[in-house]
Amino acid sequence: MFPFRPDRSQCGRPALLMASLLGISGALVAQHGEQDVPSADSLRGTSHLYDIMRQGRLDGRFRLYGMLTVNDGAPADYHAVAFGGTLGFTSQRWHGLRFRLSGGYTFDLATSDLTEPDPVTGAVNRYEIGLYDVNDPRHTNDLAYLHEFQLDWLARNERTQVVVGKQELNTPFLNPQDGRMHPSLFEGIWAHHHTQRGSRFQGGWLYRVAPRGASEWYRVEESMAVFPVGRNIHGEGAGHGDHLNSAGIFAASARQDLGRRWRLTVWDLYTENVFNSALAQVDLGGAEDRWSASGMAIRQDAAHHRGTMNDTVLYMPPSESSWAFSGRLRNVLGRFRWQLNYTRITAHGRYLMPREWGRDPFFTFLPRERNEGAGDVHAATLNLIWRTPSGWRIQMDGGWYAMPALSDARLNKYAMPSYMQFDVNMQYRFKGGWKGLALQLLALVKLPAGTELSEAQAINKVDMLHADLIINYVF
Repeated sequence: MFPFRPDRSQCGRPALLMASLLGISGALVAQHGEQDVPSADSLRGTSHLYDIMRQGRLDGRFRLYGMLTVNDGAPADYHAVAFGGTLGFTSQRWHGLRFRLSGGYTFDLATSDLTEPDPVTGAVNRYEIGLYDVNDPRHTNDLAYLHEFQLDWLARNERTQVVVGKQELNTPFLNPQDGRMHPSLFEGIWAHHHTQRGSRFQGGWLYRVAPRGASEWYRVEESMAVFPVGRNIHGEGAGHGDHLNSAGIFAASARQDLGRRWRLTVWDLYTENVFNSALAQVDLGGAEDRWSASGMAIRQDAAHHRGTMNDTVLYMPPSESSWAFSGRLRNVLGRFRWQLNYTRITAHGRYLMPREWGRDPFFTFLPRERNEGAGDVHAATLNLIWRTPSGWRIQMDGGWYAMPALSDARLNKYAMPSYMQFDVNMQYRFKGGWKGLALQLLALVKLPAGTELSEAQAINKVDMLHADLIINYVF
């Protein structure tokens, strides 16, 4: 299960990092807010470097995460309760520059034995291990890791920003997927720019990844095999983890408003020596308009490959490509809204995107499952969302996913059966004296859609109940 053991990233000793952060904290003044821009900037005043550092801001988060998975029949059930958090420091700006450093930690409070495979099917744990370290199920306590370590430059007109170093991104293909103890993070150079006419551009070069559910930083090619890799197109265990070699991820995006209600967004993500993904999305209306609609198309192709041309060990063989289309219709009725979504991945090939980098961009995405790794997929979902006067956000989802046959390795990388999913997602953010505290409860069931399955085919995929209780405190 854990054949791939990459070298440790040279990100410093976690204990030294946390000690340094705690040492700095005694000399700083903490302020509320996570993303607000510091008000004192040397471009607008006479601050010196010492003052800029001394007047920086501490921020952090505590998280208590309880998770439960119940499999129908004889296969094992699992539970986990973890506690952890982050602590970060952000300097004031100095000639447009600011410095940020943050680190995180995780402790196991009460968790099933994740080292033992299920005695009935031989399958290993799928969900709870993600709270700790997927590469070492024995490593569930005293995990520490470096989150962010960056320099951030903001132009005088505040229309251009460049971040260099370890950072968090939120894009269709690269995103935090913050459903475990820490989000997925990326290291490289990333820039944003917006024009006076409303055009927005972003992009950059990334060469390291810290996937959620792991405690290390990996080179891009290593990060593509941290999680289970499924099957290649010939039905054998995918072996690309030992053969990839890449200079990194190169991504670029442009967004332009077309009139008052139309918006066009395009993305291109090129992973050198591996594959290319291009996305175009059109939005009609805004999220709070009475009616709105969105549609996207994604095209994927293998990159020109240097090295072995044996398609049994390539992430995407040269003969493979894929098309995916996804759409959404939304109606807002005061505090209630509904969203109807549909996705079609054609039979040209499998839609591929390393699960370590982010969740699916499709409008039909529901928590705890992906359609990544599959082709010839039809998916439809309905979202019902209420915002109560007392502050609760309650979302109920139902989804139907028609997958290719389990035996079709070319179109079903992870042997995922057709399924239905139903879930309830309740969230509440406290106010007043409890500001910063947030509660989330997620409960879902996944059922097979008209297919007779063995216990080995169903475990951790369908015929299961899954629940999460998450308590966050952000300061």
